[in-house]
Amino acid sequence: MSRLGIARALVVGALLAPAHAAPELKMDLPDWGATAVIDRDLGHGVHMLESYGGNIGVLAGEYGVLLVDAEWPELNDKVRAAVEHITPRPVRYVVNTHWHWDHVGGNAAFARLGAVIISSRETYRYIVAEQNKSGAGGAGAGPYPPGAAAAPVFTVDSGTQELHLAGQTVQLIHAPPAHTDGDLVVRFVEADVLQTGDTFFNGFYPDIDFEHGGSIDGMIAFYDTLYAMCGPHTRVIPGHGPVAGREQIRGYQAMLREVRKRVAAAIISGMSEEALVASHPLDDLDPVWGGNLVKQPYLLAIVYEDLKSKGLVRR
Repeated sequence: MSRLGIARALVVGALLAPAHAAPELKMDLPDWGATAVIDRDLGHGVHMLESYGGNIGVLAGEYGVLLVDAEWPELNDKVRAAVEHITPRPVRYVVNTHWHWDHVGGNAAFARLGAVIISSRETYRYIVAEQNKSGAGGAGAGPYPPGAAAAPVFTVDSGTQELHLAGQTVQLIHAPPAHTDGDLVVRFVEADVLQTGDTFFNGFYPDIDFEHGGSIDGMIAFYDTLYAMCGPHTRVIPGHGPVAGREQIRGYQAMLREVRKRVAAAIISGMSEEALVASHPLDDLDPVWGGNLVKQPYLLAIVYEDLKSKGLVRR
């Protein structure tokens, strides 16, 4: 199982993968029955639902609900209950910020109840490709169920699209390649809330899906854009972690620049990936950034493979 999203308890396996291959994520899944979905009311009808997988944005209005991301399918009943506690109105739209399972696993359940699934064109293609693997039932089969209900039906190609719901202007912004090459960022303009998907984790190291167009350089560059979208009071819903503000975005960018600098220096010096991981070069950063989902060895491996795969650093 690889690139299916990140879990609370993460065990890194196959760190020292073949050249230019993504390291494998191995996850210890929780007791779903004991896993809570917590509602954070951000005002102006916007909420954040926080749980085991990717954070969910909720916009509740008179004519229905828009969700941004859809969590693991095992939590769908609890997500629906949390939404029903906010409003009795039905879920009309689900926006996928990207294709990873912990953000799109609930697609089919909401679509069967009448919701329209929206994503970038790239996310649609990646979901359909994973559905085809699942349908084939071969060794590479994954969890994405075949069928139109689980796939987006409306796609954003580039630039910004707007929805007008519940007194809010909802901007769907196609980001340049960052976490993937199909990330959507969602801006609730009047509420002054920005939802980043996994282009930004708050408080811990990131995942970078370089096999699907993401890159550490893309993420570092995109934080200038994210910061510019924020005012002093903007609430930021990250892909994972608590609600943030714009200063957390700037601090995260500085951390990623430092990580990239250290990995690039190791590559230039001729250090192997195995030696880099064994040298623990991020020990000083770990107390702040290494205590949650992604650990130092995994981050070093993905940044090393990302830079090598794109030829961005040469000896």
